[in-house]
Amino acid sequence: MSDIFNTISIIVNLASIVLALIGLFFVIGNWRVWKRIGSDIIKAKAFLNKEFLEWNWIGIVVVGALIVTRRIFRFLELSTDGVMTSHEIEVIFDVIGFFVIFLLFLIAYQWYKLIHDHK
Repeated sequence: MSDIFNTISIIVNLASIVLALIGLFFVIGNWRVWKRIGSDIIKAKAFLNKEFLEWNWIGIVVVGALIVTRRIFRFLELSTDGVMTSHEIEVIFDVIGFFVIFLLFLIAYQWYKLIHDHK
């Protein structure tokens, strides 16, 4: 059974790495354009786009909730004298980490679309 959990962890971690690298591309692209465009224009684009603002706030709140969930699982793992130490917990940690990276990737992509929108 632990082989299945190891396989799942490997796949989730590889997917996390790929998403993180693509997200880094968006962040670097955002930063490069951000330096050329005035910050007032970026602020106006962000705050005038209700969908963008709502999506960003929801994404940030969910990322925070996932991080808190991960910390709660870690606390339970430490406070139960190893009773919760298992492959299942490691997979849960990996999946939570993947979703955090996925949401951060989506947030970076939303910023990329907003900044590179030349309407």
